[in-house]
Amino acid sequence: MATSVVFLAAASGAACSATADGTAIPGQTPRPTVTIPADPVSALGAAQAKLGTESARFAQEMGSDLYSYTGVVNAETKNWEITGKEYVVRRVGTELYVQASGKTLETMILPPATTAHLAAGGWVHSRLPHGHELSVVFNDSFPWNQAKPATRATGMTRTGTRSFSGKLTVKDSRPSSRQRPSIDMRVGADLDEQGRFARISRDFLTKSPDQSIVFTFSDYGVQADIAAPPPSDVVEQDNTSFLTSTLLN
Repeated sequence: MATSVVFLAAASGAACSATADGTAIPGQTPRPTVTIPADPVSALGAAQAKLGTESARFAQEMGSDLYSYTGVVNAETKNWEITGKEYVVRRVGTELYVQASGKTLETMILPPATTAHLAAGGWVHSRLPHGHELSVVFNDSFPWNQAKPATRATGMTRTGTRSFSGKLTVKDSRPSSRQRPSIDMRVGADLDEQGRFARISRDFLTKSPDQSIVFTFSDYGVQADIAAPPPSDVVEQDNTSFLTSTLLN
């Protein structure tokens, strides 16, 4: 599904973009490698402080295609766009714009006219869902909040030049979790040559759920122009339940 978000590399000599391993994007002057603090807490704290200061691309990988996506965020406007297998979600200010197709669209509870509009490649405009501040993706700090497991983990030790590993226990508030009130996970964190987060992994140690989540940041410094789609391509949808029930949480 095509998307109209525009990626523009910063001009040569300006703040340098970098890939996940910290190397410069072709055509740009590389930054000198910074010294990573030896203490894991200090290193990860410094990485956390840098989040949100530069636009970046990001991605999430999970076992399910539904929750795997790529995206880009503008650090200045905080606008972002996510592209999944059968959907695109774009946040512009406090407004959301959604595209959907395939089985994802089939599971959405929408008026027939709206479903047909999406099937034809159009967009649906909606407000942020109620309680979005309790969400991960619709939280105002997304996607930078995806690095929190690394800064909250305990017993973080250095496993490589810029790699760390530790353990995190979180409460499971789902109704089905009464027999398992908490979830233990192993958390890994990799930094790039500038000391910024490049990869955060979560491997659940509890037998159920048995899954891993990997979140990556890359192309720091990329300039992303993320704007609302043309009005002629958009229909309104007041009920936001289709967002949280079939797309993201």
